[in-house]
Amino acid sequence: MPGRFTLPHIDITARSTSQRYKGDSSNIQGTPRDRIEHGRRVQNELRVALQAAERLRPQDPRLPQAIGLYLEVELDRGKKPDILDSSTQGVRMGASKVDSANRRTISLYVPDHARPAFEQILDEYLNGELTPIGQKPKNKTKVEAIESIRVAHIGTRWTDPKPIPADTQVMMWWALWCHADSVDSVLDLCARLSVRVADEERRMKFPEVTVIPVLANRVTIELMMFASEGIAELRLANDTPAFFIDDIEGEEHDWVDGLAERITWPGAEAPAVCILDAGINRGHSLIEPALAPQDMHSLKPDEWGVDDHDDDGHGTAMAGLALHGDLTAALSDRSETVLTHRLESVKVLPPDGFDPNEPQSYGVFTQAAIVLPEIEAPERQRVYCMAVTNENISGAFASLWSAAIDQAAVGRMIADDDNAEDDAQRPKRLVIVSAGNVPAETDFVALRSQDEYPIEDPAQAWNALTVGGYTDLVNITDDGYTDWSPAVQAGELSPHTRNSTRWQHGIAPIKPEILMEGGNRAISPAVQRF
Repeated sequence: MPGRFTLPHIDITARSTSQRYKGDSSNIQGTPRDRIEHGRRVQNELRVALQAAERLRPQDPRLPQAIGLYLEVELDRGKKPDILDSSTQGVRMGASKVDSANRRTISLYVPDHARPAFEQILDEYLNGELTPIGQKPKNKTKVEAIESIRVAHIGTRWTDPKPIPADTQVMMWWALWCHADSVDSVLDLCARLSVRVADEERRMKFPEVTVIPVLANRVTIELMMFASEGIAELRLANDTPAFFIDDIEGEEHDWVDGLAERITWPGAEAPAVCILDAGINRGHSLIEPALAPQDMHSLKPDEWGVDDHDDDGHGTAMAGLALHGDLTAALSDRSETVLTHRLESVKVLPPDGFDPNEPQSYGVFTQAAIVLPEIEAPERQRVYCMAVTNENISGAFASLWSAAIDQAAVGRMIADDDNAEDDAQRPKRLVIVSAGNVPAETDFVALRSQDEYPIEDPAQAWNALTVGGYTDLVNITDDGYTDWSPAVQAGELSPHTRNSTRWQHGIAPIKPEILMEGGNRAISPAVQRF
């Protein structure tokens, strides 16, 4: 038997290659400094940068007087921004970026009152006494880390991988990465400049930073950035769910369970949103704690069951929206959420294989569905949410279905107390109804008019709250679609929603009463609109 060290070797000579060694530039410890030359140069750069920054102070009557300036500091390779030891004077670091040559650039906010301390650091380095041991100048590590100092510009705080938008007037959504202790001042700035701020649910909150999406043009953003110390970084507001849809395959449950653990769930006594739809699948970890089994009902429980039978999970998706809203921001950060409402469900649509509900029975079925949760939990406050409509049937005139909803809203159903002495004693119900959708297969660019898609029955009910769609989604950030344009601009009617502009008002109500995010469409540059 061969000995341990006499076995033949594996020969990899034929597969080997050789090349000259190239060191990692991150290990370079910086450039040796000549104290006098370096100190004078940095002093002069600081003076010039401060003068230029003074000229950039916002001169706008809507804004309070700025009390600080922004600088751009480039650091020597591999060096840390030790100059920030002066943070006790209010000096704050914002965006920090490293280029391909391993040069780090930082955005530095210097309050007016801190400028003397900042300048003193340089003066002591250049003119102060040397240390007895080593003959080193004071503040050596701080000053010699600085490669150069320049006046800051909007690009200094731009950290998005995509180029900063060149058009200064186009309205778009920007993400303001704000110091956590400066959120109120940034929101005040937005109010002064009439800048639209995204809803609370679209903001991401981290221990040191809160990300606030705002709708503005570049001119306004530049004005804001030099008027406040609160904005640390600037990026495109890219709060699409693409990451959670495309990039975390196999990890979805971990993200969802992580959010579920950060939620304080509502108690049984909390008000409820009752979903009238195809049922709800309760097993989802973001739904189960807020939906008790006894709060899941069905018009025909023995035949239909109570679970969501829709192929796309329409009822379950409606439940998620009603309970949480847009989850993109909530999944992205680590903030905690307190839910103050819970869910109820009534299955009003039959599964495949059962006879469809007859249109003349829609109103009766809806009133029956409204009664079921009230019998189970009569003391609970609730609102009813129905995103089911009579497809392609205009609500220009009252119908049996819309009349039934009107009756339910004012407490005039057969099941209500007819012995009530006055209307004040009758139950009052908030019933929220969808305006209906423009068909998904419709070619938006070929539409003659969106007005040709009237709100669908039963959303014409006078006493119901009808919801249509607008959109704020205008940033197209997906690779390969940079030349595409949004079908409508921010704040305009969603191309997916319907309206009542062609109804005979007076006979029919003006609908919808409110608009919520309904999504947008993107138009290819190769397509010409009619």
